[in-house]
Amino acid sequence: MITRDGAIAALNDPQAPPGVLAEIAGAYPDLRTGVAVHPHSYPELLGWLASQGDPALTSTVQGVMVSRQAPPVSMPAPVMPAPGVPPMGMPPIGQPGAYPGPGGYPQPGAYPGPGGYPQPGGYPQPGAYPQPGGYPGGHPAFSDGISGVQKALDSLTGFEGKPIVRFRDLFSDTLKRHARADMDSLMYSGTEAMHNDRQWRLPWLYSRVFLVLLASFILLWILVWIFGDQAANAIPGFIFTGALVMPATVMFFFWELNQAKNVSLFDVLRIFFFGAAMSLLLVFIVGSVTSLFENGTDDIFSAAVVAVFTGITEEFAKVAAVFILVRKFQGCLISNGLLIGAIVGTGFAVFETMGYGTTAWQQGVLLNTLVYRGLLSVGGHVAWAPIAGAAIMLAQAPGSTKVSLKTMSWGKFLPLFCVPVVLHTLWDFTAFTVNSEVVGDLVFVTLIVVAWVFLVRLINSGLRQYAGLMSQNS
Repeated sequence: MITRDGAIAALNDPQAPPGVLAEIAGAYPDLRTGVAVHPHSYPELLGWLASQGDPALTSTVQGVMVSRQAPPVSMPAPVMPAPGVPPMGMPPIGQPGAYPGPGGYPQPGAYPGPGGYPQPGGYPQPGAYPQPGGYPGGHPAFSDGISGVQKALDSLTGFEGKPIVRFRDLFSDTLKRHARADMDSLMYSGTEAMHNDRQWRLPWLYSRVFLVLLASFILLWILVWIFGDQAANAIPGFIFTGALVMPATVMFFFWELNQAKNVSLFDVLRIFFFGAAMSLLLVFIVGSVTSLFENGTDDIFSAAVVAVFTGITEEFAKVAAVFILVRKFQGCLISNGLLIGAIVGTGFAVFETMGYGTTAWQQGVLLNTLVYRGLLSVGGHVAWAPIAGAAIMLAQAPGSTKVSLKTMSWGKFLPLFCVPVVLHTLWDFTAFTVNSEVVGDLVFVTLIVVAWVFLVRLINSGLRQYAGLMSQNS
């Protein structure tokens, strides 16, 4: 919630966003006159102010409307979601296409009442993203001079125009101070309460998750280091925490980027464990067949065969799990595909690293294994699976509200799905054949960069898709 000093400063700022004015009007009744005369006050907010039963305020509002060459407002008091929260302009509730439900677009009557209005002017909020106007219609299309490679990349990822957010923008809120209320608002995700909070947000909570997990990992390492064999019971926790630090950080990063806020923390836990178990089971089922064609990694050809089979089987297993789990969420949102993929990839990566960690403990190289795999995990399963998840969404027929094989275009799905398969194959082939740690690490870093080039474009495609849906329903 905005502080009183912050509210006064915003009223003195002619560039204050409309959403901030709405918050001030709900929180500080004595400042409503200042809200009414602010240049960014919008018709719905003025109408709500006029309905509050304050003759002086109503007179001020009418004067503002007259000065803007608009007729004086006379609006009935709306049904509010909570005391003192002004409405945000959206189409009538309960009409077809009025406002999407928590997981789909559009769902006639799915929205419970006027309290769920988003911030004024639709999405995104003025100043919410570093690239103003980066949503649909905000920028001209790329010029014809774009290279064929970039055009192909745009086609694969559904990328259009200039980016809404660039890579560095994604982390611009990370080091800012955030109040407890900022975190509480994120906890609404996937609940009815989120209907009252439709703000766009850049991710920041993931960094706090990282610090908590890292601190826990360090404390457990100190315990094991000091007490040695006496702390053997702490080893499983040490391995689990070490395997979790980086993948879980990336997972929460995608959770925060999901502006639809239709995936709850319970959904995250459910998909994390069930998705990982399902995908691992599928890997072993498919692997039991493909292993008949493998002859070890003793030579380049055999290593290539194993790498290809591993890339195909593991990515197929994860995307199958993502497909099954994402069908619950309506709307075919790219951001949902990215998030569910990230959760499944995180669970897969954590369980896999725990297996390697157990072997490493027996060999006396546990810490090195956990740290090394943790650092590289940002470009592994937790990056590959989101690309595959986004491919599922991009392949759905236009207008689809639920993921289905019947509405999937394989011509759109397979090219993008091949990206994680190829990245995974090259990753394993490098691990099998490159003896130089320096060369191997350079290859891994390059593959990580390539994966995130795709991810940043897919993130922008997801933001643009959601902004477009909100614009259509505003």
